[in-house]
Amino acid sequence: MDRNGTRTPDRRTDIVADRLLSVMDSVEYRRITTPEDFEDVGALRLKAFNAKDVYERKFDSPLVEPLDFDPDTYVFGLYHADQLVSSMRLNMLTARTAPTPAMELFSDTLSPLLAQGMVFVDPSRFAIDADASKMLPALPLLTHRLSTMMTLHKGADYCLCAVKLEHEAYYRRVFAATRLAGPFEPAGMCVKAVLLGISRNNVDYIMNRNPLFHYTETEARLLFDRLEDALPPLCVRPTARYALNAA
Repeated sequence: MDRNGTRTPDRRTDIVADRLLSVMDSVEYRRITTPEDFEDVGALRLKAFNAKDVYERKFDSPLVEPLDFDPDTYVFGLYHADQLVSSMRLNMLTARTAPTPAMELFSDTLSPLLAQGMVFVDPSRFAIDADASKMLPALPLLTHRLSTMMTLHKGADYCLCAVKLEHEAYYRRVFAATRLAGPFEPAGMCVKAVLLGISRNNVDYIMNRNPLFHYTETEARLLFDRLEDALPPLCVRPTARYALNAA
């Protein structure tokens, strides 16, 4: 702060922000549509989920599910040096769409909200390559960036997060999430789960705290609006740096 009481930029903060943004120059998103890409995503899920003590049983084959092909489903891969390093499935949840994972776990909470006309984005099947995460510590944020971007772009009321109880503090701190339901231990799982919600009204706050979450409308349209049969799968570079420069 200067002598006039005006807040001046924190150089250390700028350096950290620039380092985070520089990571984005080496990654790209891809909407998963081809059998080969789904096979890679299924293998990544298998490896990631079997490495954690979340489910009572271990999976024995690549994890690709019918919901992956639902018209209201968006499956994404994040690539670094042409290698798949993380993946996330995003579903639009309304009163008319197919049930999503959060709906199956927390229907008592979500059904009345859907009946009121509320719209949600439901991220699920979040999988990260453990070795890649050591090299790219920002990988979880880069992947979750898709969910906050989709919440704004699609005009959803909330982005849902059905997560382990011990992860709740992280989502509260980073995403200003609030608890909607839980905790309880779902059948077939070894952990207690909670349902958190990230309000669309909080996404601007999230972007102000972390430059990674900025984006351009062009990026959002390429990721969420492109017709699958119009073009081969596109690799889309994150545009946070361009969005910040244009602000």
